[in-house]
Formats: sequence, C-alpha cells, structure tokens
Amino acid sequence: MSYTKQTIIQLKDNTSKILEETINDNDLTDILNALNIVMDIGEIFSEKHQNIGFYWNEIISEMISVVHATISGFPRLGLSGLRNILELSCHAFYYLDHKIELKLLINIDKKSDKYVSSLIRDDLFFTSNYIKLFNNDNKVIEAGNNKVSDFIHREYRELCDIVHGRNRTLFKKNGLKVEYNKSQFKYFERHYLNISTIIALMYVLRFNDYSNEKHNKLASRTNLISVL
Repeated sequence: MSYTKQTIIQLKDNTSKILEETINDNDLTDILNALNIVMDIGEIFSEKHQNIGFYWNEIISEMISVVHATISGFPRLGLSGLRNILELSCHAFYYLDHKIELKLLINIDKKSDKYVSSLIRDDLFFTSNYIKLFNNDNKVIEAGNNKVSDFIHREYRELCDIVHGRNRTLFKKNGLKVEYNKSQFKYFERHYLNISTIIALMYVLRFNDYSNEKHNKLASRTNLISVL
C-alpha cells in the first residue's frame, strides 16, 4: 500500500471517529432545523426570481458542506465557509434589486466585489431606512435603529477575523492533532445559527412575508424584530 493511500485511509478512519463523537455528544436539531428553513427559503426565492436562483444552489450546497466539515473535525474550515455563505446570501438579495449590475455580473463575468460591510455602509443594506421601504404596513417592529444591519455587520466582521487568521481565531496553536473539540463545535453552531437567522431576517423583511411561522421564529431568534 502506498504512503498516500495509507494516509487517506487513516484520515478517513479518524474523521469517521470524530463524526461519531460529535453526533453522539451534541443535539444537531437546531442546526438541521435551520438548514431546512434556509432550504425552504431558497426554494421559494428561486421560484419567484429564477434569474437569481443560481445563488441559492451555492448557498444550500455550502450550508450542507460546512456542517459536514465541522462534524468531521474541521470547524475552522466550516466557519470560513460561513463567511462565504453570508456574502452569497447578501448578494442574492442585493442583486434582486439591481438588475443592471446582475446582468453585468452574468454576461461579462464582472467581479463580484460587493462586500457585506460596503453594502451596509454605501447602500444602507438592511438598515432601518432600507427595511422601511418594504415594510410600510407596520407588521414588524425592529428592536432599535439599525439593529438588523448592525447584527449582520458584526457577524461578517467576526467571520472575516477567522478567514484572515487573526491570532485569537486559530485552533491549532498547540498542535496539529485533528480531534473532536466540543467548544469549537459549539462556536461553529452559534455562527451557523446566526447566519441562518440573517437569511431568514432578510427574507421576511425584504418580501414582507410573515406567513410562515417557522421562518418568523428563526428570524426572531435573536430578538432583533417582533412580528405583529
């Protein structure tokens, strides 16, 4: 047996062991429920706006892959993927209202440089004034001025720290061993649920759609909005 093949087999056996430990030591119900809701939102969004549905193929695929990476012992990889999911999700909602930019993006492969922080700063993305454009019937109350956009920005900033390797976000400073770590899994879980919440928030607020209790419950998880 070649060294490379033997290494792959050992990696497979190790990650299988970690996966089993993770599943046995944690209740994945919240993560799986959030995933199902995001999948539902993606399906509804894609049916209504087929020209932008391709984003949701990427979002859902990565929502699944980051869970698999984390429960297999690679939570930092999962967390890095969450930032990409947040960016793709924000792009899906941004380009929905920017048809010309979307055409340029698709037809000439224009660089997609609409970073979340710049969307909030320059385009008032999901600030209180932005939200009011789609919710003038007062069906929803925001917990405070710009609470939703501030939450999105904080989450993006923290995930950026992970992607860029800020020292406090590194998991392997004390050794290379790949093993199950509950605190790291819970750290991932918190961010996974935050990203899922942001997606639900953007959906119910942008489409002024509060007809689905599961969507509303996820969107209201962090008490940023109250649905009347």
